[in-house]
Amino acid sequence: MVCPELPRADSPGSMAPCARQIESLRALGLQIDVVDMRGIPKLKYLQVIPRLRRLAGRADLIHAHFGYCGWLAHLAPQWSRSSAPLVISFMGDDLLGTPINAAGDLERFSRWMVRANRRLAPKAAAVIVKSQEMADVLAPTPCTVIPNGVDPQRFRPRPQAEARRRLNLPVDQSLVLFPGDPDNPRKGHALATATINAAEKLRGQPIQLIPLWGVQPDLVPWYMNACDAMLMTSLIEGSPNVVKEAMACDTPVIGVPVGDVETMLQDVPGCWVCPRDADRLAHAVDRVLTRPHVAARQAILDRGLDLTSVAQQILEVYNTAVSSGVRSSGVGVPFSHSNRRGRGPQLQ
Repeated sequence: MVCPELPRADSPGSMAPCARQIESLRALGLQIDVVDMRGIPKLKYLQVIPRLRRLAGRADLIHAHFGYCGWLAHLAPQWSRSSAPLVISFMGDDLLGTPINAAGDLERFSRWMVRANRRLAPKAAAVIVKSQEMADVLAPTPCTVIPNGVDPQRFRPRPQAEARRRLNLPVDQSLVLFPGDPDNPRKGHALATATINAAEKLRGQPIQLIPLWGVQPDLVPWYMNACDAMLMTSLIEGSPNVVKEAMACDTPVIGVPVGDVETMLQDVPGCWVCPRDADRLAHAVDRVLTRPHVAARQAILDRGLDLTSVAQQILEVYNTAVSSGVRSSGVGVPFSHSNRRGRGPQLQ
């Protein structure tokens, strides 16, 4: 696995879903070595080359997460004389671009990277994307849509009062979760703030918007259970895991049609999809706070979005990638439960 920096105690980051995906694949019997991009900023991609070169030489397959890592993994076999097939998972803005303001204007560099990643995709043995919108960007390059999975044991309903006490949050006030960095234009914090202000006027009482950022992964389910709802107002997303995680906690979600959010929330009681309009979103917030009935967890399970089901889908992609060409060993042997290689080292 070649991926951005995975969570650490002093740096939670946003790659917890990737870390869980790795563990779910290990649970199926795959031995996985991980090269994540930790190190000196702007130099870390160079710093990992020796380790990547060494591991690529003995790998049956290389799976890169995100476009930058995909380019690095594409070069790895040339450095190590490995013929291991490459699978690339594009994550979101590596194919959709990165907004620089609330209007959704894209960074010039990100527009260039989108074009570069579209050229990279055909070089891989298999490509995974998180939503149909991303698949459309890559057309006619074939790819498989596989959203990240959710751990239903970690993300499950808990008593709200207990969650608020644990996090030292007000027990007698309406709380709405904002999933992301408020300073990141891509996350649409300005729209979320305008929505909450409008909802406060409708209800005649204060509503606190709680940012979910810089939070340790183990505390994320507690925040979702502590809040009355979650408000998703991002400008660009692939398949935001926070939406599926909140649903697994039976936390109502109000979202705009971004990424696969509309698909995820379709026909789910207690969840709403609205246009990017503060007043429309505010009325949805008001309805959720007035009648907090939700049945979202079952929708996640019914759609096969638990970690194990998603890992099985990824395993099928691996089998296709391995059988599509000759590996360094000279024989394409499918991954399966019958040729387990042990769990391998745990994430460091």
